[in-house]
Amino acid sequence: MSHTRCLLPVMCGIHLGLLFSCAAKSPSEPSIVFNDTICHLALNKDTPRDSFDFVYKNAGDKKLVIYTVDPSCDCLTAKFEQTLLAKGDSSYIRIYFDATNEQGEFWRTLDVYTNARKEPYTLEIEGTIE
Repeated sequence: MSHTRCLLPVMCGIHLGLLFSCAAKSPSEPSIVFNDTICHLALNKDTPRDSFDFVYKNAGDKKLVIYTVDPSCDCLTAKFEQTLLAKGDSSYIRIYFDATNEQGEFWRTLDVYTNARKEPYTLEIEGTIE
């Protein structure tokens, strides 16, 4: 009877170990990680335009692609390469902000659609115009 009590925890441990080792070996999906998700701009009426690079990396095992980037207004444009990014590789989304018709504080967003997940990633642009 004492052997049965000793074997049960050992068998459970082996079973759980096999489950976790199988789960760890399955390939992960692509995963996008941004260096920054918020851009802070300080503009003035003499220089109402600026740009910023949102740098990102593929932290997953499968190739990452950005399908599209959707700015929240016409004062914001984005440029990016629509290529497959291998595991560990980095790239960027360059945004151009034109505050010619803006005053005071502003807050805008970009929705980034990828093959990493169904919901978009939201990047923010905020700042002031003096």
